[in-house]
Amino acid sequence: MIAKLDPGFIEAAEREIAAAGLDGWLLYDLEARNRVTAELTGLRDGISRRYFVLLRPGAPPKALAHRIELMHFEGWSGELSSYVSWQDLEQSLRDILKGCRTVAMETSEMDAVPFIDNVPAGVLQMIQGLGVQVVSSADLLSRTYSQWSERGRSLHLTAAEVLAQTAEAAFRKAADAVGAGERMGEYEVASWILGELDRRNLEAEGVIVGTGPNSANPHYYPSETVTSDLTPGSVLLIDLWARVKDEPDAVFADQTWMGLLGDQPPEGFMDAWEAVRSARDGAVTFTADRYDGELGPTGAQVDAEARRILIEAGFGDVLFHRTGHAMDRVNHGYGPNLDSVETRDDRRLVRGIGFSVEPGVYFEGRWGIRSEINVYMGADGPEVSPQRIQSEPWTA
Repeated sequence: MIAKLDPGFIEAAEREIAAAGLDGWLLYDLEARNRVTAELTGLRDGISRRYFVLLRPGAPPKALAHRIELMHFEGWSGELSSYVSWQDLEQSLRDILKGCRTVAMETSEMDAVPFIDNVPAGVLQMIQGLGVQVVSSADLLSRTYSQWSERGRSLHLTAAEVLAQTAEAAFRKAADAVGAGERMGEYEVASWILGELDRRNLEAEGVIVGTGPNSANPHYYPSETVTSDLTPGSVLLIDLWARVKDEPDAVFADQTWMGLLGDQPPEGFMDAWEAVRSARDGAVTFTADRYDGELGPTGAQVDAEARRILIEAGFGDVLFHRTGHAMDRVNHGYGPNLDSVETRDDRRLVRGIGFSVEPGVYFEGRWGIRSEINVYMGADGPEVSPQRIQSEPWTA
């Protein structure tokens, strides 16, 4: 592993640091505990000693690493210094931070956004002890790494259509088997989906296929040893996510689809479906109405709106998770999540980022419903993918 910062990221970071009135952005990591720094530097598996990278407008990136870890910085394009002792480390930090009064790091006040709160308290104390104020880098991330390039957006749309087609084909395959009285399990459907995505040039990290009570578990994953057979009249949930293979800029697509393995839904199912669909579409409308082409509402505000719709429909006691997550070159990305309950995500939905919208209701021991689409914050408003979103559950 060799540390390297993308030139486009450096340019964007310098611009946004200056626009925010900050002196720099100080990246820190040890053993990939800070997933932001690990991803940005390319040292995704981490290294065994602490390292720092300082980004400042108009200056080359400054890296500070332990003497025995310098092989990971071979060919570093900016300034590089090293340390051996903890005293060396503190003095070197003092040197590279000279002239900085305020820097951004991966921290979040009161752990409001835990996905960003990755710098240990002791490291923050060390930086602050040098007389440097530390603020959160959360907004910098939304305006740099989390931005979709035009290439990334195009690849996302390609992946989105393949996912939609594959999900429906998987449901039809399952429905045909159940209708013919043939045995088919969740794991077999999931395996078929993964094989189909691979065949169609998508890199998939996983797939959720849940029937009956398993569909009421938001993070249920079938396996060879944990799987249930599909049965006539049961609910089938398919959640799949992937991106185009071998494309560094490829953005993930992530969707959830619902089907009924029969033509008679369980009692209460359609009322719940209509509420989930209304919450999904209402979240997009709420975002569009509060978007000026550059800034939209916060992730927490959108989540609160989706939850309001579900609560008013009578489903407040079966809401188990947030409304959506950030999406970029990793499926659970670095931008704002649609969340006002699990966390307090007060980051604004800014132009150029993307996220999932996936409200759900879960009746434990019976069935669950989730409908998931993706949104990109374009110049003219939120852009939804795939082209055709689900309006009614599929039926056999």
